[in-house]
Amino acid sequence: MTNRLLIVVALTALMLAPVAAKAQYQLSNPGFESWEGTSATSRPSHWSSFPQADGSWAWAASTAQHYHRHGGRPGTAGSSYLTIYSRSVLGIVANGNMTTGQIHVGSTSASNSSNYNYTHRGGSYCHAFSGTPDSMYVWVSYYAASASSQGSIRAYLHGNNDFRDPNDCSSTNLFRGRAVAEFGRTTTSSSSPTWVQQKVPFEYNGASSVNYVLMSMTTNTTPGGGSANDSLSVDDIEFVYSAWLDSLLVNGTAVADFRRDSFDYVCQLSDYLALQSATISYVAQAADATVTVDTIQPDELTRQFVLHVVAEDSITSRLYTITLSCPPLPCDTVDGIMQRVEGNNVAISWSAGANNRYWEVEYGLHGFTLGTGAGSICEAPAILLQDLEYNRDYDLYIRALCGDNVYSEWSQTVSFTTGDLPAADCLPVDSIVVNDIDFTECSIALFSSSDTDVYQLVLLHNADTVVDTVAHQQNVEFVNLQEGSTYLLYVRTLCDSLRQSSWTLATFSTLADTMTISSLQTENVAYTLYPNPAHDKVVCVLDAFPSCEGVVIFFDATGREVMSRRFSANNHSIDVSMLSAGCYLVVLRAVDGTTAVQRLSIVR
Repeated sequence: MTNRLLIVVALTALMLAPVAAKAQYQLSNPGFESWEGTSATSRPSHWSSFPQADGSWAWAASTAQHYHRHGGRPGTAGSSYLTIYSRSVLGIVANGNMTTGQIHVGSTSASNSSNYNYTHRGGSYCHAFSGTPDSMYVWVSYYAASASSQGSIRAYLHGNNDFRDPNDCSSTNLFRGRAVAEFGRTTTSSSSPTWVQQKVPFEYNGASSVNYVLMSMTTNTTPGGGSANDSLSVDDIEFVYSAWLDSLLVNGTAVADFRRDSFDYVCQLSDYLALQSATISYVAQAADATVTVDTIQPDELTRQFVLHVVAEDSITSRLYTITLSCPPLPCDTVDGIMQRVEGNNVAISWSAGANNRYWEVEYGLHGFTLGTGAGSICEAPAILLQDLEYNRDYDLYIRALCGDNVYSEWSQTVSFTTGDLPAADCLPVDSIVVNDIDFTECSIALFSSSDTDVYQLVLLHNADTVVDTVAHQQNVEFVNLQEGSTYLLYVRTLCDSLRQSSWTLATFSTLADTMTISSLQTENVAYTLYPNPAHDKVVCVLDAFPSCEGVVIFFDATGREVMSRRFSANNHSIDVSMLSAGCYLVVLRAVDGTTAVQRLSIVR
């Protein structure tokens, strides 16, 4: 029996926990849907009036001056509302009064300072609270015999004290903020309610903490004012917490036509660099609102910033989206095309345009139609066509890729004829492996099944012969190369003075010591990339990096930036599946300007 009781108590506590948490930001029973009895004068839950009053004259004011009404303001989902009313006692007008605290009646004179509403912490007449709302919204229908009469609804957020309204309303050390709604009559007939929503901002001019809220509503702002049977109907009191932005800026400049109630914006920037370096800033209406910014890049010409504004109550939220775009990069036709034919292998190279990122090559037998030939995507301005048919005429076309689906026109036709079939008894080199590539040097390993170790090596750069030598071993080193350059290497076997094999081709690129890379300082900076070599993903481990947020930039062997990704303390994993196999320099640049460099190999 004891265990069952403990379980019931625990479940009850869990069920009540969300309600208690919410009560810290909203009133309990703000729409007067809960009542403590079935009579017309029963008390609304969490509120009190004259029958619950204390003080030396409470006995004389114990008659209820309120009604439980059925219905409500327009559009309400509720079925009840509250009406308080004035009555005449011995010729004196007793105003209607309802409060979340307790009424204290200490005098028969309505304006006497011994009459007030107060938070009674020692009893059940108090309402714990911790929020700092921005506004109070409340629906009222107010009838008064005099057009000059005003009803009132007041909310005071105060500290850990028995705050008294109106006695303590000028003691700023006792309260933190207040919202006071004062309004004239909305209807000329007490039997025909006309509902109006009052929207009142909270003013925070007090110095105390926020521990309680004291609500007071009365049929007249002047104690004892108005007439008997003046009535105030109230429904759906809501404390509003701001999740609005007051301004939105791109690179420090305000977004044109910004309105806090408009949530989607589009801005055109001048160029691609401006797009990639763009920053977003904002000013929230409420200082206690939380704003998180997510960045989305649907394509390289578009960036989206999504600002999620969450108010203090952790419930009210809004999303603002600003989309930045820029014109496509110019994409010029490929030119400076060079060719070198060695047997059935052909090396093609060309000039790299300023905005060229990749190149598409298509080739086929002479006279073929574009779209029907063999194709390839090149990351460097060169390509090796191997194992073509001997002694045949070919055509080739090249175009640049400058961005997502942004192509140049196709180049003019490049035509060439392959060489004659070589002697069959002199075997070509099986494979060429380029090792230890650096800025100006590398080593070559030749693998051959031939019974001779004499080879001719021809090294080309931009179709110019850099090296033409005969080697008597399978390992060769090249030095004094140009950094950030693509080289073509032809190798053939020399069986004797009359017999040579066909050419075997390889391509490689030296590393580029560009201004961006050479200026980086790596001393005393520790970060690690693993696995290395990598395949699909690489993890950036910040061993002792000064900042936990920044950008990772990948440079290929030519020194060209091929990819950049942001990193943070919570996101170290980087997808590298779109990068080709090869050697890369990986630059880590933190938001504080600190940079570091690591080398990374990617295998496929």
